[in-house]
Amino acid sequence: MSESKTFLANKQSATQGQAVLESFIEETKAPMEHTTTLLMKLLSDNKDTEYGRKYGFADIHSIEEYQKKVPVIVYDDTAPYLEKMMDGEKNVLTAYSYNHFNETSGTVGVPKVVPMTDEQAGVFAKYNNLYAYGIMGKYLDPSWMEGRAFCTSSGNCRTLKSGLTVGEASAKMADHIKGGAAALDQMIRTLYTSPLEALNPAHGVDTKYVHTRFALMDGELRGIVTGFYSVIVLFLRYISDNYELLIDDIEKGTISKDIDMPDEVRESLLQKIEPMPERAAALREVFKNGADFPWVRKVWPKFSYLMGAGGDGFEIYDKMIKEHFTGGGVKNIYSGITASEGLWSVPAGVDDFDSILAPSAAFLEFLPVEAGDDFSKCVTMDKLEEGKIYELIVTNLSGFWRYRMSDAVKVTGFFNKTPKVQFMYRVNRTINLAEEKTTEKALQIAVEKTCKEMGIDLADFSVYPNTDVTPNRYDFLIEPVYEVDRFDMKALQACIFKNLCEANPVYRDCYDDHWLDMPEVLFLQPQTSLLYRDMMVFRGASLNQLKPVRVIMNERQRKFFFALVQETENTAG
Repeated sequence: MSESKTFLANKQSATQGQAVLESFIEETKAPMEHTTTLLMKLLSDNKDTEYGRKYGFADIHSIEEYQKKVPVIVYDDTAPYLEKMMDGEKNVLTAYSYNHFNETSGTVGVPKVVPMTDEQAGVFAKYNNLYAYGIMGKYLDPSWMEGRAFCTSSGNCRTLKSGLTVGEASAKMADHIKGGAAALDQMIRTLYTSPLEALNPAHGVDTKYVHTRFALMDGELRGIVTGFYSVIVLFLRYISDNYELLIDDIEKGTISKDIDMPDEVRESLLQKIEPMPERAAALREVFKNGADFPWVRKVWPKFSYLMGAGGDGFEIYDKMIKEHFTGGGVKNIYSGITASEGLWSVPAGVDDFDSILAPSAAFLEFLPVEAGDDFSKCVTMDKLEEGKIYELIVTNLSGFWRYRMSDAVKVTGFFNKTPKVQFMYRVNRTINLAEEKTTEKALQIAVEKTCKEMGIDLADFSVYPNTDVTPNRYDFLIEPVYEVDRFDMKALQACIFKNLCEANPVYRDCYDDHWLDMPEVLFLQPQTSLLYRDMMVFRGASLNQLKPVRVIMNERQRKFFFALVQETENTAG
Protein backbone atom coordinates (compact mmCIF):
# COMPACT_ATOMS: atom_id res chain seq x y z
CA MET A 1 0.00 0.00 0.00
CA SER A 2 1.38 3.42 -0.94
CA GLU A 3 2.13 5.90 1.83
CA SER A 4 -0.52 8.59 2.32
CA LYS A 5 0.04 12.32 1.94
CA THR A 6 -0.61 12.67 5.66
CA PHE A 7 2.08 10.13 6.58
CA LEU A 8 4.62 11.69 4.22
CA ALA A 9 3.90 15.21 5.50
CA ASN A 10 4.12 14.15 9.15
CA LYS A 11 7.28 12.13 8.53
CA GLN A 12 8.95 15.07 6.78
CA SER A 13 7.98 17.43 9.62
CA ALA A 14 9.24 14.94 12.23
CA THR A 15 12.58 14.66 10.39
CA GLN A 16 12.95 18.44 10.25
CA GLY A 17 11.84 18.65 13.86
CA GLN A 18 14.47 16.17 14.95
CA ALA A 19 17.18 18.47 13.56
CA VAL A 20 15.69 21.43 15.47
CA LEU A 21 15.48 19.34 18.64
CA GLU A 22 19.11 18.24 18.37
CA SER A 23 20.24 21.82 17.73
CA PHE A 24 18.29 23.01 20.76
CA ILE A 25 19.88 20.36 22.98
CA GLU A 26 23.31 21.67 21.96
CA GLU A 27 22.16 25.20 22.74
CA THR A 28 21.18 24.19 26.30
CA LYS A 29 24.84 23.35 27.02
CA ALA A 30 25.83 27.03 26.76
CA PRO A 31 22.61 29.04 27.25
CA MET A 32 24.22 32.32 28.32
CA GLU A 33 26.39 32.40 25.24
CA HIS A 34 23.35 32.09 22.99
CA THR A 35 21.08 34.47 24.87
CA THR A 36 23.82 37.13 25.16
CA THR A 37 24.53 36.86 21.44
CA LEU A 38 20.81 37.33 20.76
CA LEU A 39 20.60 40.45 22.94
CA MET A 40 23.64 42.05 21.33
CA LYS A 41 22.21 41.38 17.87
CA LEU A 42 18.84 42.87 18.83
CA LEU A 43 20.51 46.02 20.17
CA SER A 44 22.68 46.40 17.07
CA ASP A 45 19.84 45.78 14.63
CA ASN A 46 17.55 48.26 16.40
CA LYS A 47 19.97 51.03 17.39
CA ASP A 48 18.48 53.47 14.88
CA THR A 49 14.85 53.02 15.91
CA GLU A 50 13.11 55.72 17.91
CA TYR A 51 13.36 53.56 21.04
CA GLY A 52 16.95 52.57 20.30
CA ARG A 53 18.07 56.18 19.94
CA LYS A 54 16.24 57.20 23.10
CA TYR A 55 18.04 54.64 25.25
CA GLY A 56 21.38 54.58 23.43
CA PHE A 57 21.37 51.04 22.08
CA ALA A 58 24.46 51.86 20.02
CA ASP A 59 26.50 52.36 23.20
CA ILE A 60 25.33 49.21 25.00
CA HIS A 61 27.81 46.32 24.84
CA SER A 62 26.91 44.12 27.81
CA ILE A 63 23.91 42.78 29.72
CA GLU A 64 24.85 44.96 32.69
CA GLU A 65 24.82 48.13 30.54
CA TYR A 66 21.49 47.10 29.05
CA GLN A 67 19.93 46.67 32.49
CA LYS A 68 21.35 50.00 33.65
CA LYS A 69 20.26 52.11 30.66
CA VAL A 70 16.95 50.55 29.58
CA PRO A 71 13.96 50.64 31.98
CA VAL A 72 11.58 47.80 32.77
CA ILE A 73 8.21 48.61 31.20
CA VAL A 74 4.57 47.49 31.28
CA TYR A 75 2.14 47.47 28.39
CA ASP A 76 0.86 51.02 28.92
CA ASP A 77 4.42 52.29 28.39
CA THR A 78 4.37 50.91 24.85
CA ALA A 79 1.03 52.51 23.87
CA PRO A 80 2.39 55.76 22.28
CA TYR A 81 4.86 53.76 20.20
CA LEU A 82 2.31 51.15 19.16
CA GLU A 83 -0.11 53.85 17.99
CA LYS A 84 2.55 55.16 15.61
CA MET A 85 3.32 51.66 14.39
CA MET A 86 -0.34 50.85 13.75
CA ASP A 87 -0.56 54.06 11.70
CA GLY A 88 2.21 52.68 9.51
CA GLU A 89 5.25 54.49 10.92
CA LYS A 90 8.45 52.43 10.76
CA ASN A 91 11.54 52.17 12.98
CA VAL A 92 9.66 52.99 16.15
CA LEU A 93 10.10 50.03 18.53
CA THR A 94 11.69 47.71 16.00
CA ALA A 95 13.59 47.89 12.73
CA TYR A 96 12.35 44.46 11.70
CA SER A 97 9.69 44.03 9.03
CA TYR A 98 6.06 43.39 10.08
CA ASN A 99 2.59 43.72 8.60
CA HIS A 100 0.52 42.29 11.41
CA PHE A 101 -0.23 42.76 15.11
CA ASN A 102 -1.19 39.86 17.33
CA GLU A 103 -4.15 40.68 19.53
CA THR A 104 -4.53 39.21 22.97
CA SER A 105 -7.00 39.79 25.80
CA GLY A 106 -5.71 42.02 28.56
CA THR A 107 -5.96 41.23 32.25
CA VAL A 108 -9.16 43.25 32.65
CA GLY A 109 -10.53 42.58 29.20
CA VAL A 110 -8.77 45.42 27.36
CA PRO A 111 -7.24 44.06 24.12
CA LYS A 112 -3.50 44.34 23.71
CA VAL A 113 -1.64 44.33 20.42
CA VAL A 114 1.86 43.01 19.83
CA PRO A 115 3.81 43.52 16.58
CA MET A 116 4.49 40.26 14.73
CA THR A 117 7.84 40.74 13.04
CA ASP A 118 9.18 38.22 10.55
CA GLU A 119 11.85 37.31 13.12
CA GLN A 120 9.25 36.66 15.81
CA ALA A 121 7.12 34.61 13.41
CA GLY A 122 10.23 32.53 12.72
CA VAL A 123 10.61 31.78 16.43
CA PHE A 124 7.00 30.61 16.68
CA ALA A 125 7.36 28.44 13.57
CA LYS A 126 10.63 26.92 14.77
CA TYR A 127 9.48 25.96 18.25
CA ASN A 128 5.68 25.65 18.15
CA ASN A 129 5.82 23.63 14.93
CA LEU A 130 9.17 21.99 14.13
CA TYR A 131 10.41 21.51 17.70
CA ALA A 132 7.00 20.04 18.62
CA TYR A 133 7.26 17.62 15.71
CA GLY A 134 10.74 16.69 16.95
CA ILE A 135 9.29 15.82 20.37
CA MET A 136 6.53 13.76 18.74
CA GLY A 137 9.00 11.92 16.55
CA LYS A 138 11.23 11.11 19.53
CA TYR A 139 8.65 10.12 22.14
CA LEU A 140 5.47 8.91 20.38
CA ASP A 141 4.82 5.60 18.67
CA PRO A 142 5.50 6.19 14.94
CA SER A 143 1.90 5.28 14.09
CA TRP A 144 0.88 8.85 14.94
CA MET A 145 2.25 9.88 11.55
CA GLU A 146 -0.38 7.82 9.74
CA GLY A 147 -3.33 9.95 10.86
CA ARG A 148 -4.39 13.56 11.18
CA ALA A 149 -4.90 15.68 14.28
CA PHE A 150 -7.88 17.69 15.49
CA CYS A 151 -6.64 21.31 15.64
CA THR A 152 -8.91 23.55 17.74
CA SER A 153 -7.56 26.89 16.46
CA SER A 154 -9.87 29.59 15.15
CA GLY A 155 -8.88 33.14 14.31
CA ASN A 156 -9.44 36.06 12.02
CA CYS A 157 -8.18 39.61 11.67
CA ARG A 158 -9.19 43.11 10.67
CA THR A 159 -7.37 45.57 8.43
CA LEU A 160 -6.33 49.01 9.68
CA LYS A 161 -6.29 52.21 7.60
CA SER A 162 -2.53 51.75 7.29
CA GLY A 163 -3.09 48.40 5.56
CA LEU A 164 -1.65 46.49 8.52
CA THR A 165 -3.77 43.79 10.13
CA VAL A 166 -4.71 43.01 13.74
CA GLY A 167 -5.89 39.68 15.06
CA GLU A 168 -4.85 36.04 15.17
CA ALA A 169 -1.55 35.18 13.53
CA SER A 170 -3.15 32.03 12.08
CA ALA A 171 -5.47 34.24 10.01
CA LYS A 172 -2.41 35.41 8.06
CA MET A 173 -1.19 31.96 7.06
CA ALA A 174 -2.68 32.15 3.55
CA ASP A 175 -0.45 35.17 2.84
CA HIS A 176 2.59 32.91 2.98
CA ILE A 177 1.24 30.01 0.89
CA LYS A 178 1.54 29.88 -2.87
CA GLY A 179 -1.98 29.49 -4.18
CA GLY A 180 -3.60 31.41 -1.30
CA ALA A 181 -6.54 30.18 0.74
CA ALA A 182 -7.37 27.17 -1.48
CA ALA A 183 -3.81 25.84 -1.27
CA LEU A 184 -3.71 26.51 2.47
CA ASP A 185 -6.98 24.62 2.98
CA GLN A 186 -5.62 21.59 1.15
CA MET A 187 -2.33 21.72 3.05
CA ILE A 188 -4.04 22.05 6.43
CA ARG A 189 -6.44 19.18 5.78
CA THR A 190 -3.50 16.94 5.02
CA LEU A 191 -2.38 17.33 8.63
CA TYR A 192 -5.59 18.34 10.42
CA THR A 193 -9.26 17.45 10.17
CA SER A 194 -10.69 20.97 10.28
CA PRO A 195 -11.22 22.97 7.09
CA LEU A 196 -10.23 26.59 6.63
CA GLU A 197 -13.83 27.65 7.39
CA ALA A 198 -13.18 26.65 11.03
CA LEU A 199 -9.58 27.82 11.32
CA ASN A 200 -10.23 31.27 9.79
CA PRO A 201 -13.98 31.59 10.32
CA ALA A 202 -16.28 34.21 8.90
CA HIS A 203 -18.42 36.14 11.37
CA GLY A 204 -21.31 34.05 12.64
CA VAL A 205 -19.82 30.60 12.03
CA ASP A 206 -20.39 28.04 14.80
CA THR A 207 -16.78 26.88 14.93
CA LYS A 208 -17.42 24.25 17.63
CA TYR A 209 -19.77 22.47 15.24
CA VAL A 210 -17.43 22.67 12.25
CA HIS A 211 -14.36 21.55 14.19
CA THR A 212 -16.08 18.62 15.89
CA ARG A 213 -18.12 17.57 12.85
CA PHE A 214 -15.02 17.17 10.69
CA ALA A 215 -13.06 15.51 13.50
CA LEU A 216 -15.80 12.91 14.04
CA MET A 217 -15.85 12.13 10.34
CA ASP A 218 -12.27 10.82 10.59
CA GLY A 219 -12.05 7.47 12.35
CA GLU A 220 -8.24 7.50 11.96
CA LEU A 221 -7.72 10.62 14.09
CA ARG A 222 -4.50 10.45 16.16
CA GLY A 223 -4.57 13.45 18.50
CA ILE A 224 -5.69 16.94 19.45
CA VAL A 225 -3.58 20.10 19.12
CA THR A 226 -4.82 23.11 21.08
CA GLY A 227 -3.88 26.34 22.83
CA PHE A 228 -5.06 25.37 26.33
CA TYR A 229 -6.30 22.10 27.79
CA SER A 230 -9.43 23.95 28.90
CA VAL A 231 -10.30 24.31 25.19
CA ILE A 232 -10.01 20.54 24.72
CA VAL A 233 -12.64 20.14 27.44
CA LEU A 234 -14.84 22.66 25.64
CA PHE A 235 -14.84 20.68 22.39
CA LEU A 236 -15.17 17.24 23.98
CA ARG A 237 -18.10 18.45 26.06
CA TYR A 238 -19.68 19.83 22.91
CA ILE A 239 -19.52 16.37 21.35
CA SER A 240 -20.96 14.79 24.52
CA ASP A 241 -23.89 17.22 24.46
CA ASN A 242 -24.53 17.20 20.69
CA TYR A 243 -23.48 13.77 19.39
CA GLU A 244 -26.98 12.96 18.08
CA LEU A 245 -27.10 16.07 15.88
CA LEU A 246 -23.50 15.57 14.73
CA ILE A 247 -23.99 11.89 13.88
CA ASP A 248 -27.23 12.61 12.01
CA ASP A 249 -25.47 15.20 9.83
CA ILE A 250 -22.54 12.84 9.22
CA GLU A 251 -24.91 10.11 8.12
CA LYS A 252 -26.85 12.32 5.68
CA GLY A 253 -24.02 14.58 4.51
CA THR A 254 -25.95 17.63 5.67
CA ILE A 255 -25.53 20.62 8.00
CA SER A 256 -28.46 21.01 10.36
CA LYS A 257 -30.55 24.14 10.03
CA ASP A 258 -30.06 24.57 13.79
CA ILE A 259 -26.40 25.42 13.17
CA ASP A 260 -25.68 29.12 12.68
CA MET A 261 -23.49 30.15 9.77
CA PRO A 262 -23.68 32.39 6.68
CA ASP A 263 -25.20 30.76 3.60
CA GLU A 264 -21.99 31.07 1.59
CA VAL A 265 -20.01 29.26 4.31
CA ARG A 266 -22.63 26.52 4.50
CA GLU A 267 -22.41 26.01 0.73
CA SER A 268 -18.62 25.93 0.85
CA LEU A 269 -18.63 23.29 3.59
CA LEU A 270 -21.23 21.16 1.81
CA GLN A 271 -18.77 20.85 -1.07
CA LYS A 272 -16.34 19.15 1.33
CA ILE A 273 -18.66 16.56 2.89
CA GLU A 274 -20.68 13.61 1.70
CA PRO A 275 -23.02 11.08 3.35
CA MET A 276 -21.11 8.67 5.62
CA PRO A 277 -23.67 6.08 6.82
CA GLU A 278 -21.04 3.55 7.92
CA ARG A 279 -19.15 6.07 10.02
CA ALA A 280 -22.44 7.28 11.52
CA ALA A 281 -23.41 3.72 12.43
CA ALA A 282 -20.08 3.17 14.17
CA LEU A 283 -20.51 6.40 16.16
CA ARG A 284 -24.07 5.49 17.14
CA GLU A 285 -22.79 2.20 18.51
CA VAL A 286 -20.26 4.07 20.67
CA PHE A 287 -22.88 6.44 22.08
CA LYS A 288 -25.80 3.99 22.26
CA ASN A 289 -25.95 4.36 26.05
CA GLY A 290 -25.07 8.06 26.14
CA ALA A 291 -21.77 9.89 26.55
CA ASP A 292 -21.24 9.57 30.30
CA PHE A 293 -18.00 7.55 30.04
CA PRO A 294 -14.47 7.93 28.61
CA TRP A 295 -15.42 7.67 24.93
CA VAL A 296 -12.52 9.29 23.03
CA ARG A 297 -10.61 6.09 22.29
CA LYS A 298 -13.79 4.32 21.21
CA VAL A 299 -14.63 7.09 18.75
CA TRP A 300 -11.00 7.24 17.58
CA PRO A 301 -9.38 3.84 18.35
CA LYS A 302 -5.88 5.02 17.33
CA PHE A 303 -6.00 8.25 19.34
CA SER A 304 -2.61 8.67 21.03
CA TYR A 305 -1.72 12.25 22.04
CA LEU A 306 -2.79 15.67 23.27
CA MET A 307 -0.73 18.81 22.75
CA GLY A 308 -1.26 22.21 24.35
CA ALA A 309 -0.84 24.29 27.49
CA GLY A 310 -1.79 21.86 30.23
CA GLY A 311 -0.05 20.32 33.17
CA ASP A 312 0.23 21.95 36.56
CA GLY A 313 -1.53 25.24 35.82
CA PHE A 314 -4.41 23.45 34.07
CA GLU A 315 -4.57 20.42 36.33
CA ILE A 316 -8.35 20.57 36.68
CA TYR A 317 -8.79 20.10 32.94
CA ASP A 318 -5.99 17.56 32.73
CA LYS A 319 -7.76 15.36 35.28
CA MET A 320 -11.15 15.91 33.68
CA ILE A 321 -9.90 14.84 30.27
CA LYS A 322 -8.47 11.63 31.71
CA GLU A 323 -11.47 10.82 33.91
CA HIS A 324 -14.35 11.76 31.61
CA PHE A 325 -13.03 11.52 28.05
CA THR A 326 -9.83 9.56 27.36
CA GLY A 327 -9.65 7.16 30.29
CA GLY A 328 -5.87 7.39 30.22
CA GLY A 329 -3.43 5.76 27.83
CA VAL A 330 -2.90 9.02 25.94
CA LYS A 331 0.44 10.85 25.83
CA ASN A 332 0.56 14.52 26.78
CA ILE A 333 2.89 17.06 25.20
CA TYR A 334 2.53 20.07 27.47
CA SER A 335 3.59 23.13 25.51
CA GLY A 336 6.07 25.53 27.05
CA ILE A 337 5.39 29.07 28.19
CA THR A 338 4.26 31.12 25.21
CA ALA A 339 2.14 34.18 24.57
CA SER A 340 1.38 36.71 21.86
CA GLU A 341 4.47 38.56 23.07
CA GLY A 342 6.74 35.63 22.32
CA LEU A 343 7.91 32.18 23.35
CA TRP A 344 9.94 31.58 26.49
CA SER A 345 10.24 27.82 26.96
CA VAL A 346 9.63 24.52 25.16
CA PRO A 347 8.42 21.05 26.22
CA ALA A 348 10.94 18.92 28.08
CA GLY A 349 9.37 15.70 26.80
CA VAL A 350 6.12 13.77 27.07
CA ASP A 351 3.92 13.69 30.19
CA ASP A 352 6.32 16.17 31.79
CA PHE A 353 5.00 19.35 33.39
CA ASP A 354 8.44 20.97 33.14
CA SER A 355 9.53 23.05 30.17
CA ILE A 356 13.03 24.20 29.20
CA LEU A 357 13.90 27.88 28.73
CA ALA A 358 14.72 28.68 25.09
CA PRO A 359 17.90 30.83 25.17
CA SER A 360 17.75 32.15 21.60
CA ALA A 361 13.97 32.67 21.40
CA ALA A 362 14.11 35.81 23.56
CA PHE A 363 16.37 37.54 26.05
CA LEU A 364 14.96 36.76 29.49
CA GLU A 365 15.50 38.30 32.90
CA PHE A 366 14.07 37.01 36.14
CA LEU A 367 12.80 39.10 39.04
CA PRO A 368 12.44 37.21 42.36
CA VAL A 369 8.78 37.57 43.29
CA GLU A 370 9.70 38.75 46.79
CA ALA A 371 11.61 41.68 45.22
CA GLY A 372 8.38 43.43 44.24
CA ASP A 373 9.27 46.37 42.00
CA ASP A 374 12.97 46.42 42.81
CA PHE A 375 14.26 45.74 39.30
CA SER A 376 17.87 45.96 40.45
CA LYS A 377 17.28 42.41 41.68
CA CYS A 378 16.72 41.10 38.11
CA VAL A 379 19.03 38.20 37.24
CA THR A 380 19.83 36.21 34.10
CA MET A 381 19.21 32.49 33.67
CA ASP A 382 22.69 31.50 34.88
CA LYS A 383 21.83 32.93 38.30
CA LEU A 384 18.53 31.09 38.79
CA GLU A 385 18.08 28.90 41.86
CA GLU A 386 16.12 25.66 41.85
CA GLY A 387 12.89 25.88 43.83
CA LYS A 388 12.62 29.68 43.66
CA ILE A 389 9.84 31.61 41.90
CA TYR A 390 10.60 34.49 39.54
CA GLU A 391 8.62 36.99 37.47
CA LEU A 392 9.55 37.09 33.78
CA ILE A 393 11.03 40.24 32.24
CA VAL A 394 11.32 39.71 28.48
CA THR A 395 13.01 41.29 25.50
CA ASN A 396 11.45 39.76 22.41
CA LEU A 397 12.02 39.96 18.66
CA SER A 398 9.07 42.30 18.08
CA GLY A 399 10.19 45.46 19.84
CA PHE A 400 9.23 44.86 23.48
CA TRP A 401 12.29 45.84 25.56
CA ARG A 402 12.52 44.62 29.17
CA TYR A 403 8.79 44.03 29.19
CA ARG A 404 7.14 42.92 32.42
CA MET A 405 5.02 39.88 31.55
CA SER A 406 3.56 39.43 35.06
CA ASP A 407 4.02 35.66 34.64
CA ALA A 408 5.59 33.89 37.62
CA VAL A 409 7.60 30.71 36.99
CA LYS A 410 9.20 28.23 39.34
CA VAL A 411 12.63 26.79 38.59
CA THR A 412 12.26 23.01 38.86
CA GLY A 413 15.71 21.84 37.77
CA PHE A 414 18.14 22.01 34.87
CA PHE A 415 18.52 20.43 31.44
CA ASN A 416 22.24 20.51 30.78
CA LYS A 417 23.00 24.08 31.90
CA THR A 418 19.59 25.52 31.03
CA PRO A 419 16.87 25.93 33.69
CA LYS A 420 13.62 24.00 33.58
CA VAL A 421 10.52 25.86 34.74
CA GLN A 422 6.82 25.55 35.43
CA PHE A 423 4.31 28.37 35.07
CA MET A 424 2.90 29.18 38.51
CA TYR A 425 0.54 32.16 38.34
CA ARG A 426 -0.11 35.64 37.03
CA VAL A 427 1.51 38.15 39.38
CA ASN A 428 -1.21 40.74 38.81
CA ARG A 429 -3.95 38.21 39.51
CA THR A 430 -3.13 37.56 43.12
CA ILE A 431 -5.81 38.50 45.64
CA ASN A 432 -4.45 41.07 48.05
CA LEU A 433 -7.23 42.48 50.19
CA ALA A 434 -5.16 42.69 53.39
CA GLU A 435 -1.56 42.08 52.30
CA GLU A 436 -2.24 38.32 52.17
CA LYS A 437 -1.18 37.99 48.49
CA THR A 438 -3.04 34.79 47.67
CA THR A 439 -1.91 33.44 44.31
CA GLU A 440 -3.98 31.65 41.68
CA LYS A 441 -2.01 28.52 42.50
CA ALA A 442 -2.97 28.71 46.17
CA LEU A 443 -6.62 29.13 45.21
CA GLN A 444 -6.39 26.12 42.91
CA ILE A 445 -4.82 23.97 45.63
CA ALA A 446 -7.50 24.98 48.15
CA VAL A 447 -10.41 24.34 45.79
CA GLU A 448 -9.14 21.02 44.42
CA LYS A 449 -8.39 19.68 47.89
CA THR A 450 -11.79 20.83 49.16
CA CYS A 451 -13.69 19.21 46.31
CA LYS A 452 -11.79 15.95 46.81
CA GLU A 453 -12.53 15.92 50.54
CA MET A 454 -16.20 16.87 50.05
CA GLY A 455 -16.86 14.51 47.13
CA ILE A 456 -17.55 17.23 44.55
CA ASP A 457 -16.86 16.44 40.88
CA LEU A 458 -15.11 19.71 39.98
CA ALA A 459 -15.40 21.20 36.50
CA ASP A 460 -14.07 24.72 37.15
CA PHE A 461 -14.01 27.54 39.66
CA SER A 462 -13.64 31.30 40.03
CA VAL A 463 -13.01 33.55 43.04
CA TYR A 464 -14.34 37.07 43.57
CA PRO A 465 -12.43 39.37 45.97
CA ASN A 466 -15.46 40.88 47.68
CA THR A 467 -14.76 44.40 48.96
CA ASP A 468 -18.46 45.28 49.38
CA VAL A 469 -18.56 43.63 52.81
CA THR A 470 -16.67 44.36 56.04
CA PRO A 471 -14.40 42.59 56.71
CA ASN A 472 -13.59 41.80 53.09
CA ARG A 473 -13.91 38.17 52.02
CA TYR A 474 -13.31 35.70 49.20
CA ASP A 475 -16.39 34.49 47.34
CA PHE A 476 -15.64 31.04 45.89
CA LEU A 477 -17.80 30.09 42.91
CA ILE A 478 -17.46 26.34 42.38
CA GLU A 479 -18.71 24.84 39.13
CA PRO A 480 -19.54 21.13 39.49
CA VAL A 481 -19.77 18.73 36.57
CA TYR A 482 -23.34 17.91 37.60
CA GLU A 483 -25.95 20.08 39.28
CA VAL A 484 -25.93 20.09 43.09
CA ASP A 485 -29.44 20.45 44.53
CA ARG A 486 -28.63 19.85 48.20
CA PHE A 487 -25.37 20.21 50.12
CA ASP A 488 -23.99 20.92 53.58
CA MET A 489 -22.80 24.42 52.76
CA LYS A 490 -21.56 25.08 56.30
CA ALA A 491 -19.24 22.08 56.14
CA LEU A 492 -18.13 23.15 52.66
CA GLN A 493 -17.32 26.64 53.92
CA ALA A 494 -15.29 25.25 56.83
CA CYS A 495 -13.40 22.89 54.54
CA ILE A 496 -12.43 25.52 52.01
CA PHE A 497 -11.40 27.87 54.83
CA LYS A 498 -9.13 25.20 56.29
CA ASN A 499 -7.54 24.42 52.93
CA LEU A 500 -7.15 28.09 52.04
CA CYS A 501 -5.30 28.72 55.31
CA GLU A 502 -3.01 25.77 54.55
CA ALA A 503 -2.34 26.99 50.99
CA ASN A 504 -1.62 30.54 52.22
CA PRO A 505 -0.95 30.77 55.99
CA VAL A 506 -0.95 34.58 55.79
CA TYR A 507 -4.67 34.38 55.02
CA ARG A 508 -5.23 32.81 58.45
CA ASP A 509 -3.27 35.61 60.11
CA CYS A 510 -5.44 38.20 58.36
CA TYR A 511 -8.58 36.35 59.46
CA ASP A 512 -7.42 36.14 63.07
CA ASP A 513 -6.71 39.88 63.01
CA HIS A 514 -10.25 40.51 61.61
CA TRP A 515 -8.95 41.95 58.36
CA LEU A 516 -10.65 39.18 56.38
CA ASP A 517 -13.90 37.29 56.96
CA MET A 518 -14.72 33.63 56.41
CA PRO A 519 -15.03 32.85 52.69
CA GLU A 520 -18.41 32.51 51.04
CA VAL A 521 -18.96 29.41 48.87
CA LEU A 522 -21.55 29.14 46.10
CA PHE A 523 -22.24 26.61 43.35
CA LEU A 524 -22.34 27.74 39.74
CA GLN A 525 -24.59 26.07 37.22
CA PRO A 526 -22.80 23.36 35.23
CA GLN A 527 -21.03 24.62 32.08
CA THR A 528 -20.93 28.24 33.28
CA SER A 529 -17.28 28.55 32.26
CA LEU A 530 -18.10 27.28 28.79
CA LEU A 531 -20.92 29.80 28.44
CA TYR A 532 -18.49 32.56 29.44
CA ARG A 533 -16.07 31.48 26.71
CA ASP A 534 -18.91 31.44 24.18
CA MET A 535 -19.88 34.97 25.19
CA MET A 536 -16.31 36.23 24.88
CA VAL A 537 -15.87 34.59 21.47
CA PHE A 538 -19.13 36.20 20.33
CA ARG A 539 -17.65 39.54 21.43
CA GLY A 540 -14.62 38.90 19.25
CA ALA A 541 -12.13 37.20 21.58
CA SER A 542 -10.03 34.31 20.28
CA LEU A 543 -11.09 30.98 21.76
CA ASN A 544 -7.53 29.72 21.94
CA GLN A 545 -6.37 32.78 23.89
CA LEU A 546 -9.08 32.62 26.54
CA LYS A 547 -7.58 31.51 29.83
CA PRO A 548 -9.83 30.33 32.68
CA VAL A 549 -11.19 33.11 34.91
CA ARG A 550 -9.61 32.15 38.19
CA VAL A 551 -9.86 35.61 39.80
CA ILE A 552 -12.82 37.77 38.79
CA MET A 553 -11.19 41.05 37.79
CA ASN A 554 -13.95 43.31 36.48
CA GLU A 555 -17.64 44.13 36.73
CA ARG A 556 -18.57 42.32 33.51
CA GLN A 557 -17.10 39.09 34.82
CA ARG A 558 -18.73 39.57 38.23
CA LYS A 559 -22.21 40.11 36.79
CA PHE A 560 -21.88 37.15 34.44
CA PHE A 561 -20.74 34.58 36.99
CA PHE A 562 -23.00 35.64 39.84
CA ALA A 563 -26.00 35.59 37.49
CA LEU A 564 -25.37 31.87 37.01
CA VAL A 565 -25.15 30.86 40.67
CA GLN A 566 -27.48 27.91 41.22
CA GLU A 567 -29.91 27.62 44.10
CA THR A 568 -28.67 24.89 46.42
CA GLU A 569 -30.60 23.73 49.48
CA ASN A 570 -28.38 23.97 52.54
CA THR A 571 -28.55 20.72 54.49
CA ALA A 572 -26.40 22.00 57.37
CA GLY A 573 -27.93 21.34 60.75
